[in-house]
Amino acid sequence: MACEIIKPDRILKELGELWIDTAKSDPGKPGTESGDDGLLRACSMTLISFVDDEEDSMALGETLALLMREHPSRSIVVRLREGEDFLESRVLAQCWKPFGHRKQICCEQVELTATMNHLQDVASVVGPLAVPDLPRLILLRSARIVRAGALRKILPLADKIIVDSSRPGAPGFGELGAMLDSGHIAGDLAWTRITELRALIAHLLGETVPKVITIEYSGREAGPETRYLEAWLDGGLPDTHVRIKSGGGEGLGTPLVIRIDDTIVIRPGVGCAEIEMGALKQRASLAVGRDDELLSAELKIVVHDPVFERALNRITA
Repeated sequence: MACEIIKPDRILKELGELWIDTAKSDPGKPGTESGDDGLLRACSMTLISFVDDEEDSMALGETLALLMREHPSRSIVVRLREGEDFLESRVLAQCWKPFGHRKQICCEQVELTATMNHLQDVASVVGPLAVPDLPRLILLRSARIVRAGALRKILPLADKIIVDSSRPGAPGFGELGAMLDSGHIAGDLAWTRITELRALIAHLLGETVPKVITIEYSGREAGPETRYLEAWLDGGLPDTHVRIKSGGGEGLGTPLVIRIDDTIVIRPGVGCAEIEMGALKQRASLAVGRDDELLSAELKIVVHDPVFERALNRITA
């Protein structure tokens, strides 16, 4: 069966009709101008998510819905599937009512489902759907795009691309480095995941320059978070010997223990870190690092992040 012909103008028309229908279903309180009731259309950016069709749509939907609270956007979700000659679209609204308010806040969402042979068609549709004069960001969670070497087809669609190198099938350090070399702005949730841990280490060190810092990680191979932490410390403390080693057992290569000159020991955990300084033991709070929290932090940065880029360049050098 021939795939559906989709044009940006048609989708924009459907979005306009969606707002008319949504307003009719919740007209607000009669006799008010904008009213305390009714709905408010909100948009601060265009967020384009590329995902594989088999990914849990409910989990992704919950993440995007939570993001909308702080970053209202025109959300475009592109689901890529196996097979040939399939392309379809639909439009919907994401609405919520802030606590203590009667007015609903609503954002637009466009969903495109396509086979990989229509990726170029998808790009030609998505481009014109971006809201003018607002930031455009890509969340890349599609292993199919990476395997097909098709990153170049989607990079021009956004001002920044966000990946999570700890996910299976995600772009590697080399591909991220190539994005930076070509002038693109990139973000990695694996880097964002260690933000509070880096802040804790910096606070504990103060003006001290240790001789040796050892990072023990779980599993047999160092994961992206461990590699980023090593690169950040190595670049910020050129007179310190920074080394990583496996702590053994099973795991995803995340930092287990950070030893600073054997005088400070940090054990990161879920929601907190245990700290030992001689006989003194204490705990420090760390963010759990939910996907929506990490993405929210990255969506606030639509410029080059020099600290992240220096760490990535040290890894790829």
